[in-house]
Order: sequence, then structure tokens, then C-alpha cells
Amino acid sequence: MRKRASWLAILALAVPAFGLQTVRAAETGMGEELKTAIAHAGFAQKYDSMKEVSLHLHHVVNCLVGPNDPMFDKASGNACEGQGNGIMPEIKAKMGEDQEYLVAWWLAHMGSDAIKMGNLNQAKAAAHIIEVQLTAMAKM
Repeated sequence: MRKRASWLAILALAVPAFGLQTVRAAETGMGEELKTAIAHAGFAQKYDSMKEVSLHLHHVVNCLVGPNDPMFDKASGNACEGQGNGIMPEIKAKMGEDQEYLVAWWLAHMGSDAIKMGNLNQAKAAAHIIEVQLTAMAKM
């Protein structure tokens, strides 16, 4: 547990430093998916039960990875259904596995790991970090 918590802290400091200079939400066709993922990251921060926080973090992860990825949790539902193929697949299709793709990859893994840890405060903190980064991505 302790090792995961420390990489979350490192990522929280490192991800904003990368900046998402080249991604353009409109160019990648992921604008609606970003809005939905941002909304659900915000929802995850507001609840005080791990069940609700986990559900909304699952929605965020599902929007990030898309329905064809092994990390996609079908049982949690697809909050981004009909909006695209997932944020990561959209980035990959337009720009390859570049820096922006890798940041999205880390955000998906952060959300997934936060759910697995089962700690309410850590999950809410992960949701906050994800929301901040996705908001920055949406403004590009």
C-alpha cells in the first residue's frame, strides 16, 4: 500500500509538469468524452462512501480507456457511450502513443489503482488529480 501511495504522490507532482501542449480536444474528437470524464472525476470527489467514489472512478477509467481495453469495467457502465472510442484510443489514432497518450495512460492506471486500494481519502485524492489534469487537457 505504501509504495502505491508514494507513486501517486510523485505522479501528482510530475503530471502537471509535463503539460499537455499539443493535444487539442476538438482535433482528436474527444471533447465530449473529456467533459464526461471530468464530470465523473468531480462526482467521485464529492461522495463519502467508497462504493460511490469507486463507481465514478470506474466511469472515468472507462472513458479514458474505451470499451475495447482490458481495463474497461463493463459492470460499472459506460458513461461515455456514444461519445467516441475512449480518450486514449482517440489520442492514439490521431497522434500515436505520444506524451499525451502516456499521461492519459497514467491517469487511467491511477484511477484503477485508487479503486483497488479501497481507501476513501486516497481515491478522492486520485479523482482530484485526474480531474485537474483532464481539465487542462480539455483547455488545449
